[in-house]
Order: sequence, then structure tokens, then C-alpha cells
Amino acid sequence: MYDARAQRAALLERARALLTRYLQRYWYRAVQAGGHLSDLFVTVEELGAELEVGHLAPPVDFDPPEMVEADLQASRARERVERDPDGPVGRLLARAGLDEDECELLQILGVIQGSPGLLRACTFAWADFSLKQPTVGFLLELLADDEAHRERLMRALSPDGALRRLRLVQLGEDRRWQPSTPLLARPLLLPDAAQRALEGLPPKGELYPVGAARLETEGPRPEALILHDPQRLHRLLSDAAYHHADDLIALVGAPGSGRRAVARAHALAAGRALMVIQVEALPFAVEGFEAQLAAALRDALLNDALPFLRCESLTDLHDRRVSVLARLLTTFARAAVLSVAEDSLSRLSEALFDLRVARFDDPPPPVRQRLYQRLLSQHAFEVPPAEVVELVDTYKLRPGDMHRALGDIRLTHEGPALPTEAFDLAVRRQIRTSLSALADPVTTSQVWDDLIVSDEQREIIEEILVHARYRTHVFEQWGFARKLGTKGRGLSCLFSGPPGTGKTMTAALIAKELGLDLYQVDLSRIVDKYVGETEKNLGRLFDEASRVPVVLLFDEADSLFASRTKVESSNDRYANLEVNFLLQRMETYDGISILTTNLGTGIDQAFKRRLRFRLHFDLPTPEEREVLWRSMLPEGVKVSEDVSWSKLAKRWEMSGAIIRNAVLRAAFLSAASEGVMTQALLERAARAELMELGRLGS
Repeated sequence: MYDARAQRAALLERARALLTRYLQRYWYRAVQAGGHLSDLFVTVEELGAELEVGHLAPPVDFDPPEMVEADLQASRARERVERDPDGPVGRLLARAGLDEDECELLQILGVIQGSPGLLRACTFAWADFSLKQPTVGFLLELLADDEAHRERLMRALSPDGALRRLRLVQLGEDRRWQPSTPLLARPLLLPDAAQRALEGLPPKGELYPVGAARLETEGPRPEALILHDPQRLHRLLSDAAYHHADDLIALVGAPGSGRRAVARAHALAAGRALMVIQVEALPFAVEGFEAQLAAALRDALLNDALPFLRCESLTDLHDRRVSVLARLLTTFARAAVLSVAEDSLSRLSEALFDLRVARFDDPPPPVRQRLYQRLLSQHAFEVPPAEVVELVDTYKLRPGDMHRALGDIRLTHEGPALPTEAFDLAVRRQIRTSLSALADPVTTSQVWDDLIVSDEQREIIEEILVHARYRTHVFEQWGFARKLGTKGRGLSCLFSGPPGTGKTMTAALIAKELGLDLYQVDLSRIVDKYVGETEKNLGRLFDEASRVPVVLLFDEADSLFASRTKVESSNDRYANLEVNFLLQRMETYDGISILTTNLGTGIDQAFKRRLRFRLHFDLPTPEEREVLWRSMLPEGVKVSEDVSWSKLAKRWEMSGAIIRNAVLRAAFLSAASEGVMTQALLERAARAELMELGRLGS
């Protein structure tokens, strides 16, 4: 059994023996001849107290060199025989691949750094009190038995040796040497992580920021994981975790797809921890990035942990950190798992030629059903299978999203029943963050009575609501999904008509009636001048929107869904590629999408064929305009008896939005006068609105 106290005592004795031998090489003859050492920085009495060699009144009575050498070699042999392979030193030798010379160098350097008395004695030995750290040259003289041994130690401290390559020792600089310090004069430091590993303590990173790297030691077994395609993934990760093969594995998927959980399960099954390294939390500057990433990889090695690097942020083709990452992974020559987004895969594949890829696609409904059931059970929810099927059909969640949503519910709800409203709210909180990066949520306080449309238009709106409510019943229970295949399940609508006729208002009321969030797509965040970026943004938009029931509103859709043109230039070709991509994604999107346009002829014909409903909004008739004028006024507004709604409706051909603006304008004019809404104020406001729109001359 490993005894830390006995191990330290043995190392102290060996360090003292080595220091005694070092002193004898330079002072033994002088001491035997009766010389004195009183001109050195440290007195002989102080040195003797540290070396524990008995009564040390000058001249010093050293033991014969042969006896000191014999004791030293016996100590080395005894330590090798008694070394426990499962002890700290044995584990370090196995994990870092060190030989006996490298191991002794680490041990002696560590015991010198950890003993103030030995450090003080060393300042006597190297006869320079200004030096605070042992140099490479001093350690070579201290440890080397002969010239061959010294050459082996020099090779151990070469840049490609394990000690420096794995950052187990750190070389300093001496400012007295310019422009750079030669190797033998450079101070040598044992990092805190290596010191703790020698003492059997878990390393703690002293370089990287808090949270940039952490050990994970809990998780399920691999066989408990529910995966879409588990065979190849299990084989890849098992080889890396169990056999320490020099494999680099890229797990490609979206946030929350379970990449970290799967890697952690395989590492723990092999008796190892998982070292999660957040690459984006490390400095952007190459020098700081390299130092901190190397420290994190070293700590993973010392903990015998499988490194798991989150590299989603490394997407820039010119990011120099990618080459640093590739070099360090090659340097440490151990298996590592990289969490990669689709955008960063190509860049990393260029730098890491032997990168093996495993994809985490969204699982199909049967796999998702088993996943939901297991996660519900883990959070102590008892949900009937029929309700689980309904959850699968309603929410297309990744494992991480489902786990976090159920965890949020458990903070406020007890008992086995799953509160439906609380679950829906928790899920939407998860999705809103990612979807809001590309679209803006839209809410409305209006009701159906505020929408003035014809009977034919209202029938189409009611049919849209029926289609949205009974999609699952028709497609799944009646089997239309098998007949139609994977396409055709989405509900896409086109609302066309002049501005202000109620297109956006109708979309908001439909979403409100269905109890869904409405997200208006922000085209400024979608369309990008760089080739391919618009398609990536659209792909992210549809991916996020498909995970939870929402309504996507493409306002002014002409700019995205415009008709394809004849290819006469490269710009035409790339514009057509965007339209083709939109066609494919719209056809496979299962959610509800509403397109609005002022010009119905600007939409590509292929889109119109894929649209489930087309609803045209005309300018309101005089009768409808009269209803709009009346409905715009809230209760409590004083209206003069001279107001004629019929006259206003017949005289001014206006859309609902313009009427709303006119009424609001008249309200402010009324508040500034007598507080009564008059015909003159309404006429004045209507005339001003039309003049601003250029429809009425001054």
C-alpha cells in the first residue's frame, strides 16, 4: 500500500545523498586537507543541519565517497523494487510513458521545490544566493552518475522528450542572459499539476480559466444510452477509451444532441474520467491559447481522463488556433474526442488528417420515443405510453433539451404526473434562446373580432386552423403519412395583398389561437453576402423551429422566395442556389410557416405548388372600412355627433393599417384640443396619412 509519508522520507534521504555526492565532487579534497568553507553564503553548520551528517565543525568530516555512492544506488534499487504500479509514481510512469531517468528527475526536482531546507542547501551547493531555482545544468550534475547517464538526462530534457513535450516540467529564463538563456543555465520548474500527481493528488489547473476544463466522473453506462446508430459509435469510443489508441474522433451534431454524455459514458465504463475542455473559453491569442490548452491536455493525461474538446467555435478557415490544436493533439499522442459543429468539421478535417467522424443526427420518432421514456423515468415522471407518443409528435427535442426541461420542472413540481403546461413552457424557454438569434418573437393583444375580412377569407382561415389541429390525426392515425412519404406534412401558407390589409395580424391571431409562439424571420440576420452563409442560416432556422411547435412568419417573402432567373452571371447562379435550398427545406419542414408578400407574382412557381393554402387580402370595401373605422376606437373616447363613419369609409380608400394610424393620429389631435373626436379631426388625420404615403397631393 502506498505510504505518502514514507515515500517522501525516502525521497528526502535520496536528495540529501545526491547533494552530498555533489558537494564531495567539489569540496571533499579541500575538507580532507583541512580547508575551511567560511567564505560561502551558507555556513557549514546550516548545511550540516540540512544534510544530517552528524557533528560538522570544520573541517567537515564527510563519509567516504564510496559509501555515499553505495547508499545512493541502494536507495534507487530499493525504490524500484518496492514501487507500487498502482501508486502515484507507477501511474505517472504508465500514463506519461516515462523511463527511470525521467521519473527520478521529476521526483528530485519535486522534493527540492517542496523543501525550503534543501533549497537553501542548494544555494550553498551552486554558490550563488541570487539563484532561487535549480538550473538544468545543476540538476544534470546532481543526478548524473557518469557521462553516459548525463547524456540520457540531456535527451530527457530535449524539446521532443516526454517531460517537455507533455509540459511536466517548465523551463524559465534568466534575465542576465541576453538575448536568450542557454539550456544549461535555464531554471527548471515542476508545475503544480505534476507535483500533485507525484503526491497522489488530483491535478488542478493553474493556467486555464475556471470552467475552461473540468473532470466529469458520473454518468450512465454506454448500454443505457439510446442512439440512432449505436454500433459504429460504440466501437469508435470503446477503442479510444479502453485501449488508449491514438485516435481522434469528431462527434458532429447540434447542441444538446448528446455528444458529451456518450463520450462520458464510454470513458467511465473504461474506468476513466472525462476531461471536458471548453476551447472557446481559452484565450483567442495563439500564445495564451497554446499554453492553456497544453495545460488542460496535460491534466487530462495525469488524471487518466479522456479529453473531450468542445470545438464548435473553430469555424474560421484562417483561425491559427486550429493548427495549434492539431499540433498539441499530435504532441500528446493520445486518444481525444472533439465535439464539432457541421460548420467547423471541414476546417478541422484539413488540419487533422486521421480524424474519424461520427454524426449525431436527430433520431427518428421510434428512437425519440424510447429516449423520452427513459428521460422521464430518470426524472421520476410516470407518463403513459400514449402521452409519450403525443410528446414525440409535438416536440422534436434533443436529449439535452429534454433533460434540462424536465430538470426545470422538478424544481417547482413534485409527484409523478408531468404537468403539460409547465413542460411546454420549459421547452419553449430552451428553444427561444437559439431561435431568437435568427427571428423575433411576435405577440398580439388583438382578438378575432378585430380582424375584418370577407366570409370567403374567414373560411380559409378556419380551414388553416383545422389543418393545424388535426395533422397528427390525419397523417399518423389515418396513415396519410405513409402514402405521402416524408414530404407534405408541413403547413405552409401564402398571404398576399397590399400593405396594411391584415396579413401579419392574421398570422399572429392564428398562432395565438393554436397556442404557439410566432417568430418573424429577420432577413437581415438570414441573408449574408458570403456564398453559402445564407443557406447555413436558413438551415439553422428550420432546424431550431422544427424542435418545438412554432409558427414561422416570412414577412416580405419576395426577397427570399423570389422567382429563379436565367443564369447569366455568377450572381444569378448563387441566387438560384438559395431558392433551390429553400425549396428543399420547405418541403421537408413539418412545422407551420406563413409567407406574406405585397406582390403575389414575385414568388417562385415551385413554391406556390408546395403551399398548402393561398389567401389574398384585398383592400377593404366601403362597408368593411366603415366597420374598421368604428372598431378602432376604444371605449371611453368621446365622439362628436357630427362624425359620419359611412362618409369616412366612402371618401377615403384606405387599408386597415392606414385607418388605424389615422385614428391614432386623430386621437392625439383630439387630446391636444377639447378631448372630443370630431369629423374634422378624423378627416385631417386621414388626409395627412395619405399625403405621407404619396397617394394624395398637397
